[in-house]
Amino acid sequence: DLAPAAPTPAPARRAARVLIISEDGLRGEVLAHMKLPWHESLWKSGAYSWKARTIRTASTLPSHAAMLSGFDVKAHGLTWNNWRPSRGYIRVPTIFTQAEEAGLKSAMFVGKHKLRHIAAPGTVEVFERPGYYCKKVAQDAADYMVREKPPLTFIHFSNPDEAGHSAGWDSDKYYRAVEEDDRCLGTILQALQESNLLDDTLIIISADHGGHAHTHSGALPIDREIPWIAKGPGVRAGHRIRESVSTLDTAATALDALGLPLPPDSEGRPVHEIYETQE
Repeated sequence: DLAPAAPTPAPARRAARVLIISEDGLRGEVLAHMKLPWHESLWKSGAYSWKARTIRTASTLPSHAAMLSGFDVKAHGLTWNNWRPSRGYIRVPTIFTQAEEAGLKSAMFVGKHKLRHIAAPGTVEVFERPGYYCKKVAQDAADYMVREKPPLTFIHFSNPDEAGHSAGWDSDKYYRAVEEDDRCLGTILQALQESNLLDDTLIIISADHGGHAHTHSGALPIDREIPWIAKGPGVRAGHRIRESVSTLDTAATALDALGLPLPPDSEGRPVHEIYETQE
């Protein structure tokens, strides 16, 4: 008889914890051209791409489901873009599922309640929507991370998307919203630094979609191009990522950093180029 195939071994753990921050509606090139000291502190000392790509269904809920699971819409099933409790939860494992199975705490702090569709019951220890704008979200998330030190945290900022829809993606209001995001990022980074949690945390900064005029459909490159920054243990400093990066790779990179296996049939792959020593 043939012996069953050995399971794929999990990678060695690269970081004590992973923090993913998604800035809703943040276009990729914006971070390269604006003076944003906290973002700059990450990408200049980490690895980055201004032309990562989100999925074709470039709306908040489907895109975040892809980001946090590594599966596109056809598999994850969240095709709509509002809170519809009767429709249930994501149909595939997420980074939170994998963390829970390994006995690791996880948390989500979000500005939009509809993201609860990604937090299937029993997979996320803490799900909170402290407020719509990032100031309250960032403060509550920072307090929680310092107090509980969870191995996996996801934080969502709504500001750029709100400004893009209301005033336009090239408006002064949009750029002010991005500046506010930078201050919110600073709240989190300062809290981690002061608590000696920063150096052993892999931080991934990204977005669900870009936008143009007052909308985003995913039909145009400007809707789908998103930033992708990684900073943490073993990550190259000031490295522009050469390989193509998909939002699907965010989940895989987070799991890889925590030494957790990717779900079977995962469409995303870890972005190993970010590390000084690659496989």
